[in-house]
Amino acid sequence: MTVTPVARRFVGIAKETVPGTAVAMTATIPIEKFDPADDVTMLDDQALRGSMSKQYGQVAGPVASTWDMGGPMFGDAIGHLLFNVFGELATTGASAPYTHAFTLLNSGAGQPPTHTFTDRTGVPATSGARQYPYSCLSELTVTWNAEQLCTWEAKATCWPSVVPGVAPTNALSSVAPVPSWRAAVGIGGPASGGTKVDNISELAMTFTREVTAYHTAEGKQSAYVIARGPIDVTGKFTRLAETESSILDYLDNVQPALQVLLSNGGAGGGLVSVQVDMAKVGYRTAKINAGGTVFQYDVEFQAIANSTNIGASGGLAPAKVTVQNAVTSY
Repeated sequence: MTVTPVARRFVGIAKETVPGTAVAMTATIPIEKFDPADDVTMLDDQALRGSMSKQYGQVAGPVASTWDMGGPMFGDAIGHLLFNVFGELATTGASAPYTHAFTLLNSGAGQPPTHTFTDRTGVPATSGARQYPYSCLSELTVTWNAEQLCTWEAKATCWPSVVPGVAPTNALSSVAPVPSWRAAVGIGGPASGGTKVDNISELAMTFTREVTAYHTAEGKQSAYVIARGPIDVTGKFTRLAETESSILDYLDNVQPALQVLLSNGGAGGGLVSVQVDMAKVGYRTAKINAGGTVFQYDVEFQAIANSTNIGASGGLAPAKVTVQNAVTSY
């Protein structure tokens, strides 16, 4: 009997040229979990036939597959996910570190690229893997706690899984995850300037997109198209209550700029950093937290669309993410 240990699993990603046409993985994304599901809608035949039975048949209906994955944040792998969420990418630099600016695509149909995710489990006899084409992220959450590693979790809708003809090749990078204590937060301006605050203990940001699979009478179980709608950027942070600035910003509806920078502190080609810029955030709540040794404020916020965090496609956008690393192209 041949079985495969879970420790041998790896998950890879690659950008598709044609949405839904599976492609071989080009990069490995280190993960702690990957939970895919091929969701077939079973159509029940319960038409009366003169018998005291209820179920007379089952017909396979549409398929709309999903996956949920997550793990520590690596400053190179996260770029693939950001591209899938935002849709517009501008890469600059002649050598490492390259700068990748991920902004909201506001031109054409406004649809970001699609990706194939490859799950190497060793189970399918032909290749030991299953691929999930036409993957469209509906949610990407980045979370950090000053005492832990920065982590991420993503959810997506995709076409039904397929088995590739050849076994995938693991393509790991040498980039290490960054501890959250290295993060810098700026409220009202840049995290590296006079608006840097040093009393944030936890922070989370969620990039959400409406994702809808549309099924049509085209003779296929899979969706005719998986459409992406507007993006929404929300988050929360916990801040030591050294002053009342958090609740005052909430009560006065100040809507400050918010910048989050996570860097490995490297120089030259060794620099790996992820910077999130939100030119304007509205506080949704600001509550005093008395659950620990000292008082803190728990703040929930929502980024507001503006003309600062945009790319070449123009329009308005709530956020921009800039990644620096040795990746030449996504």
